[in-house]
Amino acid sequence: MIKAVLFDFAGTLFGRPTYQWFPQRHLSVLRAPAPFVARMNAAERAVWDARDLTALADRSAHWTLFRLAGLTMTDDLFQRLHNPAFWLPYADTAAALAAARPLKVGVLSNISWDVRSLFQRESLAVDAFALSYEIGFSKPSARAFDAACVRLDVAPSECLYVGADPVTDGAAVSAGLRFEQISTAPVGRREPVLLEALARHGIS
Repeated sequence: MIKAVLFDFAGTLFGRPTYQWFPQRHLSVLRAPAPFVARMNAAERAVWDARDLTALADRSAHWTLFRLAGLTMTDDLFQRLHNPAFWLPYADTAAALAAARPLKVGVLSNISWDVRSLFQRESLAVDAFALSYEIGFSKPSARAFDAACVRLDVAPSECLYVGADPVTDGAAVSAGLRFEQISTAPVGRREPVLLEALARHGIS
């Protein structure tokens, strides 16, 4: 029996309407970082793997990524990635959070900054946040999912996780949760997929 629903943040509940403010070459690296991550030395790779655990690691990891790609990264450009003004809820976010009631609702995200203000700004109620920089673990670690379930006071088997990434979010299954993968796209271009995802588990 499902007693709680956990959602990912970026690409699931919130996204960006456009990347026009972000240089195209930088965006290409962000979307396909693997070749440059492969060139990192052991110390740089350790920081990259921990980029969602602290703001300092996040900054350092991206500076290294773009340096290896032959690009530079300014503080202003980096801060825009974390600026609440550049993040908007998807058109179906409010309806999905409402549909998940009266179950418990939480957010589990790999992220190095606090997103609570965005939910407050949009008047979106969430029972618990499990943000990687606060809990000390990031997906796909089972410990991240366990920490989120503890915050919701439910067993993993009683929780559904909804996210867009088949690897990091899909690891919910190994942690004992149910998992529903959705498609993602920039805000304004994604189809309303959240309500259908919940309905497939009898939540409406």
